[in-house]
Amino acid sequence: MFLPWFAQEDLSAWESRPISPATAAGPQKYSYHDLHRRIVAVEPPGSPLPGGPFERLAEAIARYDIFPARLGRGVARRPVKVGDVVGLRYYLLPGLHIFFASRVYEVLQEELRRGFSYETLLGHPEAGQETFAVTKDPHTGAVVASLQAWSHLAPPWPRFLSPLTRPLQYGAGRAALDHFESLVLEKHPPIR
Repeated sequence: MFLPWFAQEDLSAWESRPISPATAAGPQKYSYHDLHRRIVAVEPPGSPLPGGPFERLAEAIARYDIFPARLGRGVARRPVKVGDVVGLRYYLLPGLHIFFASRVYEVLQEELRRGFSYETLLGHPEAGQETFAVTKDPHTGAVVASLQAWSHLAPPWPRFLSPLTRPLQYGAGRAALDHFESLVLEKHPPIR
């Protein structure tokens, strides 16, 4: 859904939409598979530090604070729960934004792994699933941010547009890791 810069996002318009049929069909031979991972901080070994990098990143992911402000803005009503719809206002061109949404189907709430997974709704330009997570290695203290996804353009978008959209999508994944790193380094410089 295209939006002028001044228009508000409307999650309620997406909440009744079903999962995209192309998403429900699962990955196809022409789907892209991405795994972006980065050590974004190091805590002391053991459980996560209260208020430390792992917890800060877990909280940001739960708020759907995934992408840097230059790319877009995540929209969620609360920290995500299974069944929630989250949206992204993506800044396509100056003054022209795209808004699309996905439904959360899994929330990760383990001591050393937090995050969530969603699948795209009917009307989203992509069909697919994506998982945003943060993990902590209890032995080394490494805090790892990751995004894992499969996707392809959803009908009615013709697949010949993939070479144009793919660099944007891949770049957004890398930018998310940069954003995650900046969020945890604001208060906690790396342990040397």
